Amino acid sequence: MNHFYMNVFDGLIDEPLIALMVFLTMYLTYYFSDRIPFLKSRLETIQQPSILFGQWIYTKRVIGFFLLGIVPLLVILIGFQRSIVDFGLGLPTHPQLGWWVLIPTIVIIGGSLLRNPKAIDIHYYPEVRITHWSRREKIINSLFWLLYLLGYEIGLRGFLFFSLLGTFSLVQAVIINSVIYSLIHIFKGPKEASGAFFLGVLFCFITYYTQSIWIASFIHVAMAVINDLQAIALKAKASKSH
Repeated sequence: MNHFYMNVFDGLIDEPLIALMVFLTMYLTYYFSDRIPFLKSRLETIQQPSILFGQWIYTKRVIGFFLLGIVPLLVILIGFQRSIVDFGLGLPTHPQLGWWVLIPTIVIIGGSLLRNPKAIDIHYYPEVRITHWSRREKIINSLFWLLYLLGYEIGLRGFLFFSLLGTFSLVQAVIINSVIYSLIHIFKGPKEASGAFFLGVLFCFITYYTQSIWIASFIHVAMAVINDLQAIALKAKASKSH
């Protein structure tokens, strides 16, 4: 883990700093992608606001997948000249792997399923604004969440986290990664940002001890899908009561 092979950046800058700059640049580009003139003009040609917003959210998630997932993969393979397995993209391995899958899945996903629906911010979720959600639309929304969060986890807890481990201690790498994860959620409010920090710590430890991003990725996707489905049900119930 601590040994770095020769790469095109040798003698120029450390891998952790490269990874940090690449991830932050790609995330900011993703976040402000609605200001890209070409995409903005294309989406503005759609007349129905709900369709426009929905298509834009899905387009943005695809952009996020490429910027946060594919670009870091290219840096790993071409810039660092490393194997993607070194960055958590191999299969999970641990003598007690079953427990690393079972316990976090039950605790986190179970907690999401059992929490009070009133805790969901229906002013923000689901991000796609559709008045009447069909099964097909729910599946499409879930698949785009899967795509985006796969890229997100490749970039944050694969590319960035394992790069940090090359220079920093485990605790330091976990804190740096989790602070970034928390700051990404700050625009959703302090409550969600603080929750993201502690969830990020757990995801980092799962990733480190299994040497793979896949368990954290599965849980992250499941949480996002469950959250949207609960928000959709809550909105439907509220509309019926009126």
